[in-house]
Amino acid sequence: MKKFFVVLFVICFTILTFYIPYYKNNYYKVLKIVSPAEIYVDYNKNFIFDETEPIKINNIYYIDRNTDLSKYPLLKDLSEKEKLFLDYNARKTAKNLLNNKFVKIKDNNIVIKNEKYVNLLMNSGLFFDETENSQRNIIKTVKQINFDNYVLYNIRSRKYHSLDCPEAYKVKNYKIIKKSDLNENFIPCRNCILHSGENIKQTDNVNRNNIQEIFELENIKIYFLDLNKIMKPSYKCQTQACIALKKEIDNTQNTLDIAIYGIDNQPEIFNSIVNAKKRGVKIRAVFDYDKNNFNYYKDTEKLQKIIGSYNTDKEYDHNNRSAIMHNKFFIFDNKKVFTGSTNITSTGITGFNENLSVLINSVQTAEIFKKEFEQMYNGKFHTEKCSFPKKEISINKNTKIKVLFSPQDKIITESIIPHISKAKEYIYIPIFFITKKELITALTDAHKRGVEIKVINDATNAHTKYSIHKELRNAGIKVKTENYAGKLHSKTVIIDDEYSIIGSMNFSNNGEKRNDENVLIIRNKEITKYLKQVFLYLWNKIPDKYEKYDPKAESTESIGSCYDNIDNDYDDKTDMQDEGCLIH
Repeated sequence: MKKFFVVLFVICFTILTFYIPYYKNNYYKVLKIVSPAEIYVDYNKNFIFDETEPIKINNIYYIDRNTDLSKYPLLKDLSEKEKLFLDYNARKTAKNLLNNKFVKIKDNNIVIKNEKYVNLLMNSGLFFDETENSQRNIIKTVKQINFDNYVLYNIRSRKYHSLDCPEAYKVKNYKIIKKSDLNENFIPCRNCILHSGENIKQTDNVNRNNIQEIFELENIKIYFLDLNKIMKPSYKCQTQACIALKKEIDNTQNTLDIAIYGIDNQPEIFNSIVNAKKRGVKIRAVFDYDKNNFNYYKDTEKLQKIIGSYNTDKEYDHNNRSAIMHNKFFIFDNKKVFTGSTNITSTGITGFNENLSVLINSVQTAEIFKKEFEQMYNGKFHTEKCSFPKKEISINKNTKIKVLFSPQDKIITESIIPHISKAKEYIYIPIFFITKKELITALTDAHKRGVEIKVINDATNAHTKYSIHKELRNAGIKVKTENYAGKLHSKTVIIDDEYSIIGSMNFSNNGEKRNDENVLIIRNKEITKYLKQVFLYLWNKIPDKYEKYDPKAESTESIGSCYDNIDNDYDDKTDMQDEGCLIH
């Protein structure tokens, strides 16, 4: 009850201190920035964009690629690349000043924290008026720029161009970036190479490392799905993980047990399951369903009708839908198991999202997964499931695996944190979602005793109120947020060239205490060194500036996100409809 009144007080305080002044005073929300000189604000205060609500800034000018400078003697000799750079940075300055801000309108001027917007623009050295002094400031700004340090990046094609290359001026949707931020995902323009020679050739070799997508030992294979290679969701079964899963389904002779969150737009996997059913394989499945008998993935219901033998967690008391059946595992003929973080969807197993999958050839491992499957298939989900003894299993001479399940095994508290507490050299974590405070404490303690810790965080979740990755940064731990269209979806811990922790479980209270999840703790030096390479490969691709702040999931900062037909930040705006993609 006390907690309820605290929450109520916070809500009331927020209303009193923000919404009432907003409606009562002359504050307006910036809804759209067409250009630095044309701004749309929420005049009628309904938080909805209206074409009749523009403010046009007069008597202040910025240079774009088409500006006629013949009437400005001091500026008329600016080169094309100088105009291009000034255009981009003028728009970027306006966006930084105004995007999603609440501003005052006074005497038909925009005021930001008691400063006139016009004055802030003029102080940037990127804007000018009729005075010669303001035009001299433009020249001063240009002289301070080393243009050799920059390239123009085509957001759509991923090609980059030197600023003085003719091809650069044909690009409509672009951003200007430092050459030091280039990596193997950026494609050099061939015409630029011919036009400017060595400058592009030097940057063409930045971070050109690569990583194998499959690592194989006796009875175990690890599949890495690289979010940097597939720029759009796909229906094709084109990754090593998808090919392997399809092959195992096609080779199944007797039984196939499936526990997946759902299935969507993967016809080759779907048809393999259907064909297995036709040739007499006994197929059973469990899926996640909400209390309204709904699964997020549209092909799940079709698959149910075909296989016939299935169960869902829809009848379970979800405590306001706080628990989900989040597994992604397959058991083939009670001999092999395919599991990991990968959903069977157009964004998951296709490689648009980063994921890890594991194929294990072990009857003992299959037996453990089958015990868990039987509980769910027979109607026991989440906290109704029973724990059962699990020992470390020898997969081969040098590999041991322990299989754990949520919520009964208290995986973070009783397994992950103890391993973190024993780490001596390094802990690397690529993670979709991290909110577990006890995990933050354990990592902070490890950092204090000298363990090297690095974390890669998904951009979408970095901007939620639940993510506590900033607490890690405040403790001095290195955290980078990825800047790619796809999600960084794995849930992995890599420790001391010794232990690898892989699974479906996000590092949250729900992941540990409510959801149906599975996690593998793998003890093998070769596997852990491979996953270490995978982590560093991903880490080195992300610019160092994203250690300090988080790029938005749908913006010009996130590679491919403005042209992937996905609402990456779940704001009901896709690609160029999203404000993050509008201004270069």
